[in-house]
Amino acid sequence: MAERWDNVLDRLEADLDAAEDCLSHQSPPALGPWTPGDGLGPLPGRLAERARSLAERQEHLRRLLEEAKAATGRHLAAVRSVPSEHRQDTALYLDRRA
Repeated sequence: MAERWDNVLDRLEADLDAAEDCLSHQSPPALGPWTPGDGLGPLPGRLAERARSLAERQEHLRRLLEEAKAATGRHLAAVRSVPSEHRQDTALYLDRRA
């Protein structure tokens, strides 16, 4: 069972690394849904500190993602507040001369 917990925590840590990297580069993560798996049993005591550390990283990343989401909302609101130069119901033509 402990080996399975090691694998679960390894995957969780890799996913956190990938999500943090994506956030720092402002690119969308390519992560799929995460499920812990069945029949893991209780967490072995030797892994408790590692699990706590990963939970703290998750909470920190959650706060960073919330801040990024709020900033994106503010940016979108600013962009939407800029009036359009042309009417949407009017054809727009571009005269291009070589």
